[in-house]
Amino acid sequence: MLIGLLLIAPGAFAAVPVKVMVLAAFPPELAPWLKHMKDPTELKVAGAYAPVWCDTRQVCVTETGEAQVNSATTVSALLASSQLDMTQALVLRAGIAGGPPWGQDTLGGAYWSDWVISWDLGHHLTAISHGQPEPRFLPLGDDQPPLGTEAFKLNPWLVNLAFEVTREIPLADDLPAMNNRKLYPGQANRQPQVGVGATVTGDDFWSGVELSRLAQQIVDYYTHGAARYVTTAMEETGDADAMARRGLLSHYLSLRTISDFDQPPPGETAAAWLLEHNYPGGRIAFENAYRVGNAFVDYVLAHPKQIAQAMSADRVPATHYPLSASEAMGK
Repeated sequence: MLIGLLLIAPGAFAAVPVKVMVLAAFPPELAPWLKHMKDPTELKVAGAYAPVWCDTRQVCVTETGEAQVNSATTVSALLASSQLDMTQALVLRAGIAGGPPWGQDTLGGAYWSDWVISWDLGHHLTAISHGQPEPRFLPLGDDQPPLGTEAFKLNPWLVNLAFEVTREIPLADDLPAMNNRKLYPGQANRQPQVGVGATVTGDDFWSGVELSRLAQQIVDYYTHGAARYVTTAMEETGDADAMARRGLLSHYLSLRTISDFDQPPPGETAAAWLLEHNYPGGRIAFENAYRVGNAFVDYVLAHPKQIAQAMSADRVPATHYPLSASEAMGK
């Protein structure tokens, strides 16, 4: 009788061997994945923000909640759960983001993150406070070692593969996005495309040219000037830290689509612009996050050996912190 009870106990059931885990932050990001899933099974995972849905292909999706705390705790719960075998899973964050109106970036564009970098962890000096025309970023002090969560360089083999597989996918566009682009220099004739770049993460919603330049300062600091930020989001450093602590950072990808520019057009104030023009590229950003993300999920399922090789743990360079605070100040 005891053996029979053990066999039907919840912990005795085999864990779902997850091939892909898709992470959405909030319901509009989650909705297209659930809409297209065939006969999904709902799992309630202890410690996760929301239920996990898995289909017969072992593709799963869940809502982590917004911001770094929610993402870190949910991903940690998924990795620790006896209901899920995540050891061979590719973990894909797919959602919308802000982005700067320069380079080739534009509303609806889809970008694979090569770096995910914290906006929050450091000192942010206003221009007035240090007597310069621009705000300035300084890292945490010399007497304090890095926390280990400031910046993560993602698996370049996996990032490059995802880009090559999806780079020619036609992306959705619409009239609200087109009209919004016309307000920014050089944006009027832009069309959304797939690209690669750094994602800056933080738990506050900021807007403005000066803060955009500050974001690039932060990226320059952690990457020796090798990366350019293309998207601003909230969850990635939480995701990446949870994955890294399990030795699975090489399995992680982030895909972000631009729903809004991170600064107002010339002649507008940031405060007024935020109130009047919220997410002008939102509809196409939600659509393109699913369109590009799902195309790569299909590729992952069709090429398991190639993906397993790309996710090898030795393929992720160590996160590095190139300068101390005094070095950054030129002392």
